[in-house]
Amino acid sequence: MSDGGKTLDVGFTSTLDKLAEGLSYDELFEVNKKTAQVFVDTVKPMIPERDNVNEKYHLRESLHIERQKNNSARVGFDKKTKKAAVTRFINDGWDSSWKNKRNGKKIEGLHFWEKATQESENKMNETMTEEIKKIVKRKAGGN
Repeated sequence: MSDGGKTLDVGFTSTLDKLAEGLSYDELFEVNKKTAQVFVDTVKPMIPERDNVNEKYHLRESLHIERQKNNSARVGFDKKTKKAAVTRFINDGWDSSWKNKRNGKKIEGLHFWEKATQESENKMNETMTEEIKKIVKRKAGGN
C-alpha cells in the first residue's frame, strides 16, 4: 500500500528487513547447541557403564558440547578426562595383536556413536527446525 510513492506499512517492511538479516552468530550457535544436545541425550545411555572400576571420570560424564569457530556445536569428550582414545576403542573395536604379530583377534566395537547418529537424526532435524521457527517468529514480532 502506498501513498504518493511512500510505503505506509512500515511494520511489514521492517519485519522483512529483520528476517533478511538471518541468524546472528549467537542465535546460530544456540540452535546448533540445542540440536547437539539431542544427540548427547541419545548417545549417553548407549555408552557402556562400568561400576567396578574406581575412575575419577566416566565416559558418560565427560561428554560435552563445544562451540566451534563457525558457530557449529561439536559433541566430544572433555580433554581433561583423557577418555577420547578409550571411547574410540570401545566404539570402533581393536586388534589385540602384540608387537606386530598377527596372533591376536579382532575385538568388535559397540558402534554406539554410529547407532546414536542414526537414531537421533530425525529428532535433531525436528529440533533444529523448531528452534529456527522460534527465532523467525520472535524476529517477525510474534513473541
